[in-house]
Amino acid sequence: MAIYPAGNPGVYPLDPDTKVGQFRLVYGDTQSEPYDPVEAGFQNYSELSDAEIEMFLAQGDDSVNRAIGYYYMRLSGDAAKRSIRAQDYDLVADLTKRAADLRATAVWWFDQADAEDAGSEDAFIIVPTGKRCEPWPELAPRPVCGCRGACFCGRW
Repeated sequence: MAIYPAGNPGVYPLDPDTKVGQFRLVYGDTQSEPYDPVEAGFQNYSELSDAEIEMFLAQGDDSVNRAIGYYYMRLSGDAAKRSIRAQDYDLVADLTKRAADLRATAVWWFDQADAEDAGSEDAFIIVPTGKRCEPWPELAPRPVCGCRGACFCGRW
């Protein structure tokens, strides 16, 4: 057991209504153990402290998906530092691909964040196409004019 604030201190129980709580739930860093002596409202989480999560959230403009992407980029950098391939007869330990896998996971999270951003900006707008007729709402009855079909008189 650790003594507060050693380890990865975070608010306990985690609050899913906060960005830090959402990060923990989506990423999966929800396991924690109490401090010794017990510190009210805080526990030691397995991977990240609340301060680290807040830093990733700030880096990701408060997007949980983008923050997780930045965390995976950090994990990728750490894995690249420890990249090694060892072989002894028929036993092979290859850690050279781990960094690329973590980087690909980061890209997936960034794509999720981009899709989330794009989804909030989608719009369907009806605009004039350059013809003399005004756009008509779909399924609305069209008034009759003398043009028979496509309106060329400019009334409709």
